Amino acid sequence: MSAGTVADMRVLDTVAMSARRNIALTAALAALHRAGQTPDTLRFCRYPRAVLLGHDDSFAGVYRVKACVPGRIEIARRAIGDGTVYVGPGVLVWSIVAERYRFGAHLSEIAERICSAVAAGLARSGLAARFRPRGDVEIDGRTVCRASGAIDGATVVFEGTLLVDLDPRERDAVARLAGPLHDDVNPPDAAARVTTVSAWLGRVPADGEIEGLLLAGLAHGWRCALAPGTLTPAEAQFADRLFADGVGRPMHPRAAPRTRRAARAMAERARVP
Repeated sequence: MSAGTVADMRVLDTVAMSARRNIALTAALAALHRAGQTPDTLRFCRYPRAVLLGHDDSFAGVYRVKACVPGRIEIARRAIGDGTVYVGPGVLVWSIVAERYRFGAHLSEIAERICSAVAAGLARSGLAARFRPRGDVEIDGRTVCRASGAIDGATVVFEGTLLVDLDPRERDAVARLAGPLHDDVNPPDAAARVTTVSAWLGRVPADGEIEGLLLAGLAHGWRCALAPGTLTPAEAQFADRLFADGVGRPMHPRAAPRTRRAARAMAERARVP
């Protein structure tokens, strides 16, 4: 390894799965990483149309989305991370589970290091993307990616939603969630505060195009190799256990911390070959 580089990071590009199963998998990777049983990992996640509640958030965000987007929408509660977000096929969700000090000691440093690399990846396609504190990437003052995370000991979990291609109703839903959830008044210019990658490219990106840009930007910004990998049987089995135990259910927010503690305890007791 050359001077100035850091350890490689595994990349997972997992298949489409339900919102709850995605959340359970992220929780499993986080708990196993903290127990020293899984490597630093970047995962691209495939979600159906869903509202992901922040671990301390009320259900107000669900009603805001349903006021914009018709049809079936899954509801799940994030095990890690603040804020309620809308996801779907037109949103590229990414999550990072890694040793915190490869990015910084504090969450603000970590957010800047990660989101700046995401912005640099998008800039490779000619987009004028840049990081905006606390955890946004914007183009021309409009949010195209929003991210948040949490630190648990030596492990950081950081998740982001990159808006690739949304219809006007979905864009309105994202804009509604950007405001305070206790306020029923939606500013008339709220939709103008968010944007999509396709709006700036003038086309819908090809399959894998955005992932490739992000990987290039992240590898350069972090000075590490990003190596494609697969889930281990132990990781998949532990995610199944967490899913069966209710991780991701849209329960009352006060139950979410108990769910995270249970996942951590299960990982520390697990015997992974």
